[in-house]
Formats: sequence, C-alpha cells, structure tokens
Amino acid sequence: MQTVKRLYLYLMSGITLGVLAVGLRTVLLVLFDAIGLGRGDFIGGDPNADRQQLSLAAALIGVGLPVWAIHWWLAERGVRPGATHSDAERGSAVRALYLTVALAVLLTFAAAAGIELLRGVLQGILGGDSPEFLVPDAGGNLATLLVAGIAWAYHVSIRRRDMRAGPLAGAAAWLPRVYLYGAALAGILALLQSVRNLVEVIGDTLLVPAGAVREPFAGGFQAASSLSVIGVSGVIWLGHWWYAGRLVRDASWRGDSERPARLRVAYYVGVVLFAVFSVIQLSAAAISAVLVPLVGASSSFGERVTGTDMARVVGVSLVSAVPWAIAWWFHRAGLSNEATASGDPGRVTTAIRLDLHAAALVGLGFGAVGFGWLLGMAVDVLFGGNRTLGDGFWRSELAMFVPMALIGSGVWLWRWWRIQARQAANAVAEASSTVRRTYLLIILAASVIASLSSAALVLYRFFGAILGANLGGNTVAELSTPIGVLVVAGIVALYHGQVLRRDLALRAAEIPPEEATAGAAEAQRRLVLTGPPGSDLGTALADIRADLPPGYRLDEG
Repeated sequence: MQTVKRLYLYLMSGITLGVLAVGLRTVLLVLFDAIGLGRGDFIGGDPNADRQQLSLAAALIGVGLPVWAIHWWLAERGVRPGATHSDAERGSAVRALYLTVALAVLLTFAAAAGIELLRGVLQGILGGDSPEFLVPDAGGNLATLLVAGIAWAYHVSIRRRDMRAGPLAGAAAWLPRVYLYGAALAGILALLQSVRNLVEVIGDTLLVPAGAVREPFAGGFQAASSLSVIGVSGVIWLGHWWYAGRLVRDASWRGDSERPARLRVAYYVGVVLFAVFSVIQLSAAAISAVLVPLVGASSSFGERVTGTDMARVVGVSLVSAVPWAIAWWFHRAGLSNEATASGDPGRVTTAIRLDLHAAALVGLGFGAVGFGWLLGMAVDVLFGGNRTLGDGFWRSELAMFVPMALIGSGVWLWRWWRIQARQAANAVAEASSTVRRTYLLIILAASVIASLSSAALVLYRFFGAILGANLGGNTVAELSTPIGVLVVAGIVALYHGQVLRRDLALRAAEIPPEEATAGAAEAQRRLVLTGPPGSDLGTALADIRADLPPGYRLDEG
C-alpha cells in the first residue's frame, strides 16, 4: 500500500513540476522579450502574442503550483525528522527513482539551453551565419536555463539532505548513482567528442580539403557549436566528478558506501572502452590517410588526394586522439589507484582484469572487422568478382581496413598476451573470473550473430540462384564480404570457445568432492569465522544468520 501511495505522490509531483516549470519559463520568456533580450516579435508578428503567452503561463502556474505544492508537501512530510517511518520513506526506491529521473531530465534541459545560449554568444564573437532552420532564441534559452537550473539545484539539495540524515542502502543508494556517474560519463564523452570536432574545424579552416564546398556559416558556426559543448559538458563532467570524489573521500557512511560502488567502477570502464575505441579509430584514420595516395585511391569528393589533404587528415586525427589517450590513461590509473587504496587484493585483481579485457575487447572488434573485410576482398579477387576491377572504391576500402585490422589486432594481442600470462600464473583463479567469463561470452555472442547474418546472406544468394531469381549484381562480389566475415567470425568463435571450455574444465576440477557429490541433498561448505581479540563472535554469527537468503541456514559444527 505504501509503495502505491509513493508512486502516486512522486508521479504527480513530477508531472506538475513540469507544468509549473513550463509556466515559469513562459513568464521569463515574455519578460526577456520585453526588455529586448529575446527574439523581438514572436513568429508571425502578432502584437497580442505577449498577452496570449502570459495568459497561458498564468493558467499553467495556477494549475501546476498548488497541485505540485500539495503532493510534494505530502511526500516531504513522510521524511521529516521524527515522523513515523521517516527512514523507510527516505530510503524508499520510489523516492530515489524520482530524484534520479528529475535530476537527469532537468540537467538535460539546462545543458541544452546553456549550449545554445553560449553558442549564440560565441558565434557573435567568431562571426559566420547560422543555418536557416536554426532560429536564435537567447531569451528562451536563458529562461529554460534559469528554471531548469533552479529546479535542479533544489532537487540536489533534497538528495543531499536525505544523505545527511543517515545511511541509505539498496536502491536509495545506487539509483541516484546512476544519475551521478551517467552525467559524468555523458559529460566527458561529449567534451572529448567536441574537442575532436573543434580540431576538425581548425584543420578544415587551415587546410581546406580538395574539392570541398564550404558553406558560408560553416567556420564560425561549427567552431562556436564545438566550443559551447566543450564549455557546458566540461562543467557537467568536472562538477559531477568533483562531487563523486568528495563522496569517496568522505569519512562517514557515504564514503564507505561510495568507494566500493560498482557504478563507479562501471564509469571507469565505460570511459576506457570509449577511449580505446576512439584512439584506435583515429590512429587508423591517420594511417589510412597516408595509404590513400599510395594505393591510388581518391578522396570522398572524387578528387585525387593531395599532400594538403593527407596532412590535414593525419594532423587532425593524431591531435584528436591525444585527449582520448589522456582520458584512457587517467581513468585506468584512477581505477587501479582506488583499488590499491582499498587494501583489498581481490579488488586490485578485478581492476587489472577490467582494464585488460576492456582494451582487448575493443581491439578484437576492430581487428575482426578489418580482417573480415580484407578477406572478402581476397575472395573477390581469387574467384573472379568485380569489386576490385578498375579504379574503383576498393582502393579506398583497402586503405581504410588495412590499418583497422593491424592496429585493432595489435591492441588485442598486446592485452591478450597479458591476460594469458596472468592465466598461466594462476589458471584456476583466472578461469573463475567473472570479468574473463563475461569477455569470452560477449565475443562468442558477437561472433555467432555475425556468423548468422553472413550465413543468411550467403544462403539468400544460394537459394536465389537455385530458384532462378534475378538478384542482380555479380554473385562473387556480392558474397565476398559475407564470406570474409563468416570465416573470421568462425575463427574468433572457435578460438574463444576453446578458451572458455578449458576454463570451465579447470573450474569443474576445483569443486570440492563434498560439494560435487551433494546431489539433491543439502549442499554444504564449512567455513571458519575469526575476529579480533575480545570480539563477540556470537553476535557476529547472529548478524550473518539474519542476512542469509531464504532456504539457507548456518550451523555450528
């Protein structure tokens, strides 16, 4: 019953908060427009537009404010100090879900408005025209930023107050972490991608690509857009990461809860995955730019590649890769350092495994795609296809997939050698690792999906030929890439399948005889409980018994 009540209160609070926010934004929009900060006349030039907008705003506020205030007062009444079941209300999953969603939505609107507002200011400095479909709206963006920002700050204060009142566990602890580390992850990824976009704009400005047609708004608008995203996403990432760091360093229950949080580890691994992906992609693009003129390929504009084109792509790619490489180093070091500081050897080992397997996974993905495509080209040449005849696109494909295959497989070998060295040193422990097993299963799943897709295309052409269907195109050329992908995916699946089988055999061999033969009877495992001198082992044992799952019991031998 309480859960249904909470769902109602927080759902209505969220909906009416949105209605109230729209009304307040409309009031500010009219105010800013009146003082000349907005767009001037509304679209259509209606002189009565301000009155219409104010009427709408009054209606929204008149409905939204009292309904929101009543429902939010009822929700807050349950968490007041001294209230009955205040800890249960403060620690409820529904309240945590509401705060998580509210913070995420409000931050999204505030960030979008801040980016547009900053872009307008920067474009005024840098010059250049905006696209026709983009109507500047400084007043609307400022109004949105103020309303969403104030509401966001209010909900942050509510969350911090809940945390100050005492320990939170379960969903009340981890759900808001989804917002915290999700915002940090989105912020740093947007920051790094915008840095890459800005480098491309600078490169295109200094070294114009051969045959490129520059739009009149391209330079100033694109630079302003990239800089505005860099500014806003940088603030979002730094702010959330700084706050997360404060929680980790906190000496109270908040630090004890935050330091081992899996979502914090997931954030580190997420950044590492994206960073490795971008470093490989950009490095491959730089090498590809060197290979394009060597193999006689043409640019995407149909023109022969010049030295200026090559210098631009190589320079932009390498410079853009530097921030991603720094992010990779920074986050893998942070993951390792925090694990070491915990003093838990198991956590240190897990951090090493996550770092190695994340890079190996991305590297293998690039390498498999590259070799699959190149093998398809070889099939086309050997069996009389027409993909590689004449001065066609195949030269560009060759220049693109050769570095992808070499760099990707190189990164995989670099990390996989370390992984296998650790496995050789402690075979059973590594075979029992969840990280290693997850890595192998992801690869097997991806390989099976790629194999099935490629096999379906091969069978499609095969049955089409049997039934006399006119499928068009050269059969060998059409089947070359699916065959290449099928072969490479099969090799990858077979190799990693054998590794997984060996791991399973090692784990099975280490199961104690009494556990392996327990059968349908009760499974048992004998443990020894120890504690510091003078500790009350009986109380500790009672606490452990109280937390056992249903169907389990703890007996004294």
